Amino acid sequence: MAKILSVASNEVLGTTRQLLLEQEGFSVRSALTATEVEKLERKEKFDLVLIGHGFRGPEKRRMARTVNALYPGIPILEMCFHSPEIPGADFVLTDSPAELIKAIKLVLDGRRVRGYTE
Repeated sequence: MAKILSVASNEVLGTTRQLLLEQEGFSVRSALTATEVEKLERKEKFDLVLIGHGFRGPEKRRMARTVNALYPGIPILEMCFHSPEIPGADFVLTDSPAELIKAIKLVLDGRRVRGYTE
């Protein structure tokens, strides 16, 4: 079972996303801010980091830098409405739960996601 760090911009989105991912069989740890991400311990292992679309670009990039420092090489999947903010990260342009799950599975399978998964 893959373990995902899911970072959402508010508690309701975080809880909803966590329930969705757990229903799909993933183990999930949620965080709400870049500061919470920075407090994670290196010993905690993740297979993917999912950064939600509710954050502004500078905060997304700060989280990505923190994740890359704590977990070098871990895939980051950025959710975005228009264009990605995190250089080099996979990104998905969707609000659809089905598309999000599809994108996560593609990234975990070692494939790149650059926008839509269709």
